[in-house]
Amino acid sequence: MKKVLCGVLDVFCFIAENLSIIGGIALVAMMVLTIVDVVLRRFGSTVTGNVELISYLICVVVFLGFGKSVFIDSFTKVEVFDFRKAEPFIKALMDVIHVVMCGFTSYYCFAQSTVARRMGTSSLMLDIPRWPFIFLSGVGFLLITVSVPLSIYKNHMLKNAEKKSINGIQEGYNES
Repeated sequence: MKKVLCGVLDVFCFIAENLSIIGGIALVAMMVLTIVDVVLRRFGSTVTGNVELISYLICVVVFLGFGKSVFIDSFTKVEVFDFRKAEPFIKALMDVIHVVMCGFTSYYCFAQSTVARRMGTSSLMLDIPRWPFIFLSGVGFLLITVSVPLSIYKNHMLKNAEKKSINGIQEGYNES
């Protein structure tokens, strides 16, 4: 079972890392679009649909980075309790609530993307379909839903490894 969970952890790390790289590329594209638009405005022209492109690219940047940021514990969150002093039960309860809320949000985003696809909604100027970006938000929340239990497992493995190394050091100290 431990090998299976370690394999899942490795696969998730690979997927989250590559999705965050795609998000980084989208961020660079947003910056280039903004710079080009500013320069073109200086000469009396503009990039057609720039606002739409940037608004869609921001979805890519935000939602593809969720998995990695939650997994490495750099996700910005508001904590009601100080978890350094909180009981393990409260921390576990908050993690369960987090997973359930993000799971429901993910499901809702997937359902809405199906509705938007059937309706054929698209952007006004460039006629870009909206459903892939709604779907992408569902993927982002699904990444959070998966990364919370995996990060708990990762932290549990790290604590056990720390205990073993501390015990090994203490045993070596006691022998000498």
